[in-house]
Amino acid sequence: MMSEHLIVTRFAVPHEDPDKAEIHCSPQWLEERLALFRRYYVPSVSRLGVRAVLLCGSRAQEQVRDAVADLPWVRVVEQEDWSGGLPQETDKILTRMDSDDALRAGWFERVSAAPSRASVIITRQFLRYDAQHHRLHHYRRREPSPLAAFRPGHNPYASMHKRLDQRSDVHEIEDAFLLQVAHGGNLKNHRPRWWRIDRAVRGRSRVLAEFGLTESREGIAPLSS
Repeated sequence: MMSEHLIVTRFAVPHEDPDKAEIHCSPQWLEERLALFRRYYVPSVSRLGVRAVLLCGSRAQEQVRDAVADLPWVRVVEQEDWSGGLPQETDKILTRMDSDDALRAGWFERVSAAPSRASVIITRQFLRYDAQHHRLHHYRRREPSPLAAFRPGHNPYASMHKRLDQRSDVHEIEDAFLLQVAHGGNLKNHRPRWWRIDRAVRGRSRVLAEFGLTESREGIAPLSS
């Protein structure tokens, strides 16, 4: 029997850094994160037929739960541990994804097709959209991207995503299934170092549509808008 897929997102969990531990429950910070979540994550993921779990600390979960009450495919779960995962979901393949990113169709099929020996499925490639200059580029990195899938029984937040390739049970998918938006709140809106930015993406409208998004005057927006 094939395992069910589930997306797990660390939305508002107390940070392991004491200096950042309180920001997760700031109403203003939560409103900003929810706006990004609605603009990129929701239109992208909602069309894929997969449920999502948002991990939130006890002081943030009520505001987040109220804000996503209209999304039947989203569930909010309390999590106080920065490296904690979703231990009760031991029969599902968990995809780790950030709340301000978008996911391309076909990811779950590729994960299911990965070798059975692999407990973790990673990718180093992804697309980066510069919201200030309206540029879409391939992005290269030596370490794994934030998008990764974990076979049943494995915690997606037990270790940093940059170190996942150090495991012996990892399988790498060579394709760009993640769209990361540089909106200023996560990444500075200037070009990264030259060796990280690869060629501009051709057929930009078609590619964005694969992520459930389209271009607007303000940057990118839901495909249906």
